[in-house]
Amino acid sequence: MEHKLYNVRALYARLHEPHNFSGAENRSMPCAYDALEAKYECSFAIGEDDAKAMARAMKSAFDSAKKPDWIDWNPKGLGAVFKLVTDIDGRETADYLAKTVKKTYGEQGNAPKVWLADSTEVPAGFRLTNGSICHVLIKLAPWNYAGKSGVQLRLKGVKVVQLADGPAVADPFADDPSAKNGSDDGLSAFLDDLPGQKPLEAHTDFNDEIPF
Repeated sequence: MEHKLYNVRALYARLHEPHNFSGAENRSMPCAYDALEAKYECSFAIGEDDAKAMARAMKSAFDSAKKPDWIDWNPKGLGAVFKLVTDIDGRETADYLAKTVKKTYGEQGNAPKVWLADSTEVPAGFRLTNGSICHVLIKLAPWNYAGKSGVQLRLKGVKVVQLADGPAVADPFADDPSAKNGSDDGLSAFLDDLPGQKPLEAHTDFNDEIPF
């Protein structure tokens, strides 16, 4: 089953290259596409209404796919499905965090599709920035393994509606008269003569205590 989100904020996007968890770094790090557990990741900050709609869709997908020997998945409330987004100071906000993933399965070029606002695909190396506003296509994938069950959010595609902190496409100082090269006013000569300069004498009457 597929599910769409509209106008949601992208967070922790790792879609330009595969990542996996590094025990040495204790965090997700770039890796080869055929490395163990290599995957593409991106989370999205969604409001309560979107979170409720997605949770209902996840439950429906699970119930439709459930086999007789599966353990039931019946979360009690949104908090059992999504964590709350935290701000820069670590305080919880009113938004919920939908974590999506797509494994490479050892295949090169198996990344989720990313489109710009005009529906063209992004160029190679494009990086989705934190806070970008996106439409999102997700596959709801029920699972049952090792005595647990749930629904994985597999990212299929992202359309970038508004890119946050997009890079400048041209030099903003190229035609700026205030940015023209000026005289160094003797700075170069001063720097060249530094080895021959006599150091300033220290004041011997400085007896104040260091203020820290």
